[in-house]
Amino acid sequence: MLVGLVVNPGASRDVRRLTSLARTVDAVEQANAVARILCGLAATGVGRVLYMPEPTHAVERARELLAVTRGAPARLPDTVPVRLPGAGEAKDAAGTARAAAEMGAAGAAVILTIGGDGTNRAVATGWPDAVFLPLPGGTNNAFALRLDPTAAGQAAGLYATEPAAFAGAVRLRPYLRVEAPGGTTLALVDVALVRGGWVGAHAIWEPDALEEAVVARSDPTVPGLAGVAGAAHPVRDGDGAGVHIVFGPGGRPILGQLGPGQIVELRVMATTVFGPGDTVTLPARGAAARGPLTLAFDGERETVLGPGEQAIVRLVTPGVRVLDGAAVLVRAAQTGRLVPPTLAHGWPEAGDPSDLARPTDPAATRR
Repeated sequence: MLVGLVVNPGASRDVRRLTSLARTVDAVEQANAVARILCGLAATGVGRVLYMPEPTHAVERARELLAVTRGAPARLPDTVPVRLPGAGEAKDAAGTARAAAEMGAAGAAVILTIGGDGTNRAVATGWPDAVFLPLPGGTNNAFALRLDPTAAGQAAGLYATEPAAFAGAVRLRPYLRVEAPGGTTLALVDVALVRGGWVGAHAIWEPDALEEAVVARSDPTVPGLAGVAGAAHPVRDGDGAGVHIVFGPGGRPILGQLGPGQIVELRVMATTVFGPGDTVTLPARGAAARGPLTLAFDGERETVLGPGEQAIVRLVTPGVRVLDGAAVLVRAAQTGRLVPPTLAHGWPEAGDPSDLARPTDPAATRR
């Protein structure tokens, strides 16, 4: 049983802390979250965690915290850093992608992440077939699940122990594939076209700079461009459709949640729902050029478009695999799997529909 763990210490410390109410997740809070994950994994008998080494040493801090915590598990999983070139620590998206690729090559069953949408994008770039269990640790966190780290660790451990039994809890999320002048890349949540030809401050925070946006998720309950799209044209989760938005001064006004606590007025010229067989061209054909334009992926400016250059965006289905931790724990409870690892035997066969209706006999569980 091998589980991967990626913690990005820089995910919640960009310029949006000055322009919105985005929280800062400091090293102490990250170490606490990791410690809780390890407790959940320990409860399921996971023996080994392969983690991404990074400058704040969140995993090492977590183990130190658990060493002085009353009630901490007597036996924790072994935590082993992946081998990275150079200084041996991941300090950017490329390092995160490399770490994820190493975890995939090592045979990790699932990867837990603590970071923002950009962190998860980097993981998907390095390991496209990963089964994610993403926890919020960035700015908008549109890709993340709202789940306690202890529960997340337990759910990841249960899945790693018996993937077939919990296959129904793996959800497929569409994502965006982008063919740009610099090459082909992906975005898990959104692609934005913004005015300006500078990518020094990667994060997007100025509503007036938005020209167009393409989203794989349109949900008014989350911050970021997914929330803006949800305010302009919500699409039910699971419909397998994306939304293309064109902004402009003559458009209809909406209030969009561009960031945490940052509800702004935006003008929408047009919205178009598109599916897996469609393509979206950025900038839109016939759009009037208003100076240099830059593409941003999952909130990070990355590619400057030269005069006449365009990008092609497609929605990819069935998409990346995300483990619904809550569904795992419910199924585990219904099928009598929430028992100490040493007693975890005689479970119902995976896929037996009677599992969900069968009451668990506590006396049988103790035998």
